[in-house]
Amino acid sequence: MAAPAWKTAEDVAEGYVTLNVVSLKKFQPHELDQLQRELERVLRDTRTTIVPESDADKAQAKNRRLLRLSQATTVLNSYRSRMGR
Repeated sequence: MAAPAWKTAEDVAEGYVTLNVVSLKKFQPHELDQLQRELERVLRDTRTTIVPESDADKAQAKNRRLLRLSQATTVLNSYRSRMGR
């Protein structure tokens, strides 16, 4: 893995990187494990972030982060299930 798993997970959350089958083929199985743990950690941290009710922009940004992380987790799990874990 070129970048640490935590950095890749943050980049996915920010929308700088998207996970797909082609990009996941570059990872070793232990790196996929690390990436999955980091995606789950960032997802948990994002969910616990409290956004003021009056700040619609921050609420939208949080929801976009959650969506990107959720989609990345789904793609990763799908890839791992097809590859036999």
